[in-house]
Amino acid sequence: MIYWIAIVVLSIITILLLYYIITQNRKIKDLTNYSKNIADNNYQPHLFKSLPKNLQDLYKNLKLIAEKMENQERIYVQENELLTYLFEKTREGIIVTKEDGEIIISNESFKKIMGFNVKIEGRNVKELFIHKQFLDFIQQDLNQNNMELDLPNKGKTFSVVRLKLPTSQRIVYLFSDITDTQNLKRIKAEFITNLSHELRTPLTAIKGYLEAMKDENIKKADRERFFNIVCNNVDRLINIVSDLLVLSDVERTDRKLSIENFDLNELAKEVIALFVQSAKEKSLYLKISPVDIPLYAGDRFMIQQLLINLISNGIRFTEKGGVELAIRYRDNNFIISVSDTGIGIPTDEIPKIFERFYTVDKARSRMQGGTGLGLSIVKHIVQLHHGKIDVESLPGKGSKFIISLPGLNT
Repeated sequence: MIYWIAIVVLSIITILLLYYIITQNRKIKDLTNYSKNIADNNYQPHLFKSLPKNLQDLYKNLKLIAEKMENQERIYVQENELLTYLFEKTREGIIVTKEDGEIIISNESFKKIMGFNVKIEGRNVKELFIHKQFLDFIQQDLNQNNMELDLPNKGKTFSVVRLKLPTSQRIVYLFSDITDTQNLKRIKAEFITNLSHELRTPLTAIKGYLEAMKDENIKKADRERFFNIVCNNVDRLINIVSDLLVLSDVERTDRKLSIENFDLNELAKEVIALFVQSAKEKSLYLKISPVDIPLYAGDRFMIQQLLINLISNGIRFTEKGGVELAIRYRDNNFIISVSDTGIGIPTDEIPKIFERFYTVDKARSRMQGGTGLGLSIVKHIVQLHHGKIDVESLPGKGSKFIISLPGLNT
């Protein structure tokens, strides 16, 4: 009897032990599957009914790891999204290469500014530029990490910065278009040179004639002639400075127009009155043919400067005939035209006439007090009023400047 009882008890213990082992193995297997889910980026926690103390600690650690990994992945995705956006949207061209120059990736800006419409990934960066300066640059030590790349065939100049990523051994090239900056430097240098020349000429004349006037034996007639020459050159200096101030004002990037409604015909008559005597002295006619037009909304002072410069130029470069001003209103645009019968402008010179200090006939311009800044002022005033200017001219036949200014409803 005792024997059978012992067998039953032993069987029960064995069954209970097997159940415990099976249950533990199942829970361990569940934890193993949970850890595999974490490795597969599935961070959702698994619900366990009950776990022994040792497995509870393991589960808590796995759950903590999952939370940290999920948080790190979220940060990585956000940062990667930001970097991808910046990489694609930045105006600068970017390419990333291996150490041997093979291109791994490039952004659209690089392809656009360089004019590439084919896939360049996988090609060597040396293949993209037939440019000795750039080829020398990429072969130099990385201590030389920037250069200016001039591409005359594209009419562009780029600042190239090269960076080596220490961990991945990748090389990043950043191309920034500095064409406008270089052009501004060139324009500034040319402006200073031209200004120095324009100022030096009258100053040299003033100094020379003042020294001549110190001679006690100089004739009265010569003294008066020299005095008039000095005065004319002083007037020229004043005109240059005045036009420079006006030009500086209209070129200011923060310049705001003082908008008011006014009658262009009335303003034109006021300007014409300023030049009646000048035209009379040269036996030139000075006409205006007004028609009914609506009020114009713009900067009255600037439009006045525009008309003054155009009419002044017309009289200055006309010896026979005269100057005519007309204002019309058509298709919601105010059309101002100033025509003269003067020396005219060669066709190939027309694109240059709006440059500072540029004059078709320098000798005539200086003799009659011109500064070479008037048409540059006119161009900027037209641009500030969102208009456009066209020129029609033939040498020996005269010139016609046509300005179109949009009306209020444009």
